[in-house]
Amino acid sequence: MSKSSMLKEGMKGGLNGLLSSTKKPSKEQIVTETTPAPPVSVSETTEVPVHCNFLINKSIHTRMKSLAIKKGMSLR
Repeated sequence: MSKSSMLKEGMKGGLNGLLSSTKKPSKEQIVTETTPAPPVSVSETTEVPVHCNFLINKSIHTRMKSLAIKKGMSLR
């Protein structure tokens, strides 16, 4: 398999692919929440970068954080 096709396959997961954990979740960690996250409305011109392991826009970080909370995971 070529590198470009591997990259395409890896990118199909979207933000969920970034939240994949390396350890198996325990039964306590599997929590289902049905409350939708409030929409984030931050303009691109006033957006502040957030330091994780790399620089990322705050709105993207907030969306990833809310997805992780919905899945009962952590961004660490």
